[in-house]
Amino acid sequence: MSTSKTTDAKPIISNADASLVDIGDGVARLELHGKLNIIEDGMLEMFDAALDAVETNYAGMVVATEAKHFSVGLNLILLLERAKNQDWDAISGTLRKLQTVCTRLRTVSKPVVAATAGMALGGGCELAFGADAVQAFSESSVGLVELRVGLIPGGGGTKEMAFRCLRGQTLPAPIQDLFPSVNKAFDTIRESKVSQNAAEAVELGYLRHTDAVSLNQETHFEDAKQLVLAMHEAGYSPSKPQQIFVLGEEGIARLNLQTHLLRQAGTIDDYTQYLANQLAYVLCGGTLSAPQFVTEQHLLDLEHEVFLSLCGKQETHARIEATLQRSKK
Repeated sequence: MSTSKTTDAKPIISNADASLVDIGDGVARLELHGKLNIIEDGMLEMFDAALDAVETNYAGMVVATEAKHFSVGLNLILLLERAKNQDWDAISGTLRKLQTVCTRLRTVSKPVVAATAGMALGGGCELAFGADAVQAFSESSVGLVELRVGLIPGGGGTKEMAFRCLRGQTLPAPIQDLFPSVNKAFDTIRESKVSQNAAEAVELGYLRHTDAVSLNQETHFEDAKQLVLAMHEAGYSPSKPQQIFVLGEEGIARLNLQTHLLRQAGTIDDYTQYLANQLAYVLCGGTLSAPQFVTEQHLLDLEHEVFLSLCGKQETHARIEATLQRSKK
């Protein structure tokens, strides 16, 4: 497979998972190589190397793939093997790398645009979250699907949904005013909802109203490049770490009551209820006595803590195994 749809693209750096190529006009593109672009340490190392190169020598970067799917997330086979071997350091290391890359995508000094197409699921969705902007192909299927495999979004996805669900609201505010928005984000992640297209991804909170959509797949990469150039020419400055308003123990209690009622009704099973409660714990910022602002790192640390603990559960292993079996059919 060629590394670029641009005939004069020049390779800069490359490994088995991705290549950084010069696509002209001071813009580089990080081209993901795999059929499904499953996230492993090698890909995350290329993201870091690419960001180093772009920060020094380029006006900005597009993240894209010529494959059908942007990325379907972490390597579940490797994750399951490490979990069964209780190799917690390896799991923790990969998760921290993913969190760091997703944070760095929008804190480097140059604009980064994710050109999503096909499926952007789990960690793939989190990589798109990390970019300054998304240029989505109209048929993009975007979603945080970790609860299907007995996990929660741990690469910044839960943190980002906590931030996005209250964006634009006057904060702080009474919990009863904020809870419907938090509850919608909670249900979206709990049910592992996946958009059928870019417009639905906006409704679900996976894309922002400010993100761009390409209707023509032939111009998708060029649209993303032009967006990078427009951001650069507008005097781009990187995002600063956000303070995120969370609902604390009262929010957790409200969300847990909802999942308790779902369990009583037989809509979900015991482990799904447990997973939802773990998600509520992170989404609401942990056991805080009152709603308050917290740092991004506070939520990333909670994600890491819960993700790692879930990797030790036999029920999670069983869900990953069932997912892998279904994918073979």
